[in-house]
Amino acid sequence: MTSLEYQPDQLAEPDDHWGTVFLSMRDASGQIPINYITHPGVYVTKACFSNGVYDDLPTQTCISDLFASQYRRLIIDLYWDNINRQFSLCPVELPPLVGNSTAGYSVDSSALSSITASTSFATPLPTTTVASNSTASLAPSVGKRQGSASSLSNFTSPISSTTASISGTPTTTSDVAIPTSTGATGGTLLKLGPYMCSLDLNIGSVISLYNDYFDHTSDTISARLHFLDINLHAAAPFTDPSSPAHTPMPGRLPGSDDLIGAQFEAALGKAIYTPQNLQDDRNDLNRSWFRDDYRVPTDANYFRTEETGENGIRSTPDGWPGETWILLTDSRRLLLSWDQIDPQMAQYDFLSESSTIFNATELFPTPHVALSESGEATAGCYYHSGDTTIAQVNASWAISTIGDINSNALSTLSQNLTACGFSPVMNVTLDGLSVQNNLLSYQDFAQSTVFGWAPGQPLNTTSANGKTDDDLRCAVLDATSQFQGRWRLETCQKSRRAACRIAGEPYAWRLSTFNVPYGAAPDACPDATSFDLPRTGLENTYLYRQILNDTTPRNDDSDGILSGVWINFNSLDQADCWVLGGPNATCPYSDFKEEEQQRQILIPTIAALIILILTVLTILVKCNQNRRNSRTRRRGDNGWEYEGIPS
Repeated sequence: MTSLEYQPDQLAEPDDHWGTVFLSMRDASGQIPINYITHPGVYVTKACFSNGVYDDLPTQTCISDLFASQYRRLIIDLYWDNINRQFSLCPVELPPLVGNSTAGYSVDSSALSSITASTSFATPLPTTTVASNSTASLAPSVGKRQGSASSLSNFTSPISSTTASISGTPTTTSDVAIPTSTGATGGTLLKLGPYMCSLDLNIGSVISLYNDYFDHTSDTISARLHFLDINLHAAAPFTDPSSPAHTPMPGRLPGSDDLIGAQFEAALGKAIYTPQNLQDDRNDLNRSWFRDDYRVPTDANYFRTEETGENGIRSTPDGWPGETWILLTDSRRLLLSWDQIDPQMAQYDFLSESSTIFNATELFPTPHVALSESGEATAGCYYHSGDTTIAQVNASWAISTIGDINSNALSTLSQNLTACGFSPVMNVTLDGLSVQNNLLSYQDFAQSTVFGWAPGQPLNTTSANGKTDDDLRCAVLDATSQFQGRWRLETCQKSRRAACRIAGEPYAWRLSTFNVPYGAAPDACPDATSFDLPRTGLENTYLYRQILNDTTPRNDDSDGILSGVWINFNSLDQADCWVLGGPNATCPYSDFKEEEQQRQILIPTIAALIILILTVLTILVKCNQNRRNSRTRRRGDNGWEYEGIPS
């Protein structure tokens, strides 16, 4: 296995502006159950392997760039390599070059010959020999990176010819050459039909990358919740890479330690939020999502059903935790779920995995959304005028997959999907190029899914001389044609209407009846309403449409209302730290700027302090011992002894 690390391209990391945008949107949605929050997603095969090359370093860079660009949902294809008994990213079984094939295999050498015969290279590639009747020379372990392609030139493979064949008629007499090439870091790639595959790029590589990414983003500012959806396949036979995969032979399916969920749980442990965790949390909300009073509580108004037992124990059969709770209170970072399952893998041990990996039917009950060529949602949008309850507008786990589309319409499409309550997931290779070769386009897609701030907002209120505009710290929703319901900064002393949520309902809004400065907005909301902000794209659409409805027919105040309505979001306490909770809300980070600058060295600093304390204690103990040893005992006149410092 190759251990991949989180090493994104420097340009993939959000700059100060986008860092503020992504953090503020995470915090704005903090109390919303995670099944109603929209995130950008991408199919890894389309984004990273569109050229059919499965190499270590490009894979590391590609997935790292996706993480840094704020893609929160990855859909990954994992292939069960029946020969080498591992889950690989390569769609084809690797030839048994590592000495771990078992009895029951024989190779159709004529089929293998057709692979090399049909392969044309301008420069002859080094080759590896598969000898079906030889066991004398074994390749090094898959887990070790090879130095060059030529390191395989003399490899042979032990293949037993006792029972079944992989393809066609078994034969045990021919030696067949498999073309190889050198990867980006000098490792060996095997040419298997249309694919070039590393020897050791497998599920362990993916797990190590997640592990390193979580280590690098373990502070309260940079932590994000991620979703990994798994397409489960059987790998095609290496003797005929373009043919359908075979059903794994009896006894060759993954064992307990080889199961996908088991491997993730063994490596990442409590970073994974599992179906069992969800069930335990639902059974007693007082001990789970509602137990933490000092953080943002999960909004129970999003639960379709909530029950109270005889002992006052609150529970829900269908609720999900809020993002702040699961991320910052329970310290979970990843949800695993099944997506598409090959028929050949129907006998996989899904029962054992049911406590770790979510069922696809639970997370993807999404209706069809119809889209125009320009990216407009023509049907299926969750916004329905007059329907404002969760029972009427159930956008739980709403996901829309984007296939081939005009790249010019992609940004508009993703914005409209987010506004309609869908998480946009891209299943297309942008401009025919992978992420590391077309980073800007993939970043543009992820950034276009932000539902709140208008492009360029929030403005940087700190000038070149370091002074801050202390009055430009409040947010309005602007319903003019220029902003179309997006947020922008406004001078806090300006008089505006206030956005008021009705009875805590997610999609029910009304406006205050008079204009007030931001500081008076909470008191301006009518009875049974509260000053609030839209926390999801769909909530934002409902407020935006309410503002448009309140100004139709137009009156003398229409232009003023359209040009800005106060929402409960400000950075009055600290610049660039956006909070909800009214004008007196405080930044949840003890020193926002200092923590932002020093978060990467937090753990090393703590470790250094521990070492310093231990060192000081050791010195003190030694000094005390020396002091005791250096004392002299003197006998008094009456025969008693005392301790003192020698004169």
